Amino acid sequence: MLKKEYYCLVAGLPDLLFNENKLAVNSRNFREELQHQLSPSDYKLVEYLFLPFDNKNLLNLLFKQNKPFDSTGLLSKMTLEEELQPFEEESTLPQYMQEFIMWMQDRSSKEFTIEAENILHSLFFEYVLTTKNHFLKNWLLFELNIRNTVTAFNCIRYKYDLEEQLLNVQQNVSVYHLLLNRKLKYELFDDELPYNDQIFRIAESDATSIEKEKTLDGIRWNYLDEHTFFHYFTIEKILSFVLKLLILERWMKLDTETGKQLLDRLINDLKTSYEFPAEFSLIKKTG
Repeated sequence: MLKKEYYCLVAGLPDLLFNENKLAVNSRNFREELQHQLSPSDYKLVEYLFLPFDNKNLLNLLFKQNKPFDSTGLLSKMTLEEELQPFEEESTLPQYMQEFIMWMQDRSSKEFTIEAENILHSLFFEYVLTTKNHFLKNWLLFELNIRNTVTAFNCIRYKYDLEEQLLNVQQNVSVYHLLLNRKLKYELFDDELPYNDQIFRIAESDATSIEKEKTLDGIRWNYLDEHTFFHYFTIEKILSFVLKLLILERWMKLDTETGKQLLDRLINDLKTSYEFPAEFSLIKKTG
C-alpha cells in the first residue's frame, strides 16, 4: 500500500512554524492544523505523540496533585474530570486509560505511588506499540528503552529496586530482562538499542540529570534525522517534525538559552534538508 504524500505541507514546514528564530505556533496549534490536512489514519499517529501529556494530566487529577494542567494534551481538563466521575455511559478515554482507572478502583490505597505511575506508562506503551507504522513503532521502542536504561543505572547507583522501577512491556521484553539482570554492557544491546554505546556512557556518567537529558535529547534528535532521511513527503517526516517541536518546547520552558540553540539548529536543518531528491528535479520555483 502506497503512503500518502504531503508535498505542500512538508515543503512549507519552515514557513508554517517559524519566524525570525521564534516559534510562530506551538505544538498544540500545529496538531490542530494537522487534523485538517492529514488523512484520519495519519492523524491518529500524530495523536499518539501527545498522549504522554494526557497521562500526566490524568495522574495529576486522579491523585489531586494540584499541578498546573498541561493543555498540550488531547483531552481537556473538563473531559478528564468527567471521565473520573462514576459514570454509566461508555467511556471515551483510550482503552489503556480505562484499564488504569479500573486498576486504581481495585486498590485499597488511593495515594500516588511510583507503582501506579509505572502501571499507567506500561499500559500506554503496550497501547501505542500496536501501531503498524514502522517508524513510529521503532521510535516508541527507542524512547522506552532509553528510559529504562537510564532508570536501571540510577537504580543501581542509588540502590532502588529494579523490578519496581523498570517498565515491563511485552514488546521490549529482551531489553527489560537484560537490565533487570544487571547485564549492563552496551555490547549486549547492539541489536536492540540504537546509539547504545553513547546512551550507556551518558547513563553511567557523573553528569547532572539536566546535562544527561540534554545529551540524550541530542541523541533523540540525531535518531530522528537518521530515520527520516529517505522519507521526503510522508507522515514520517511530519511525525519527526512534531517530535522535534516537542523537544524544543520542553527546553524553552526549562532553559531559554538552550531552547534558542535547539531552535536555531532546527531552522538550519530545515533550510538544508529540504532539497528535492533527483526524481523531483524538474520541479522549479516560480516567481
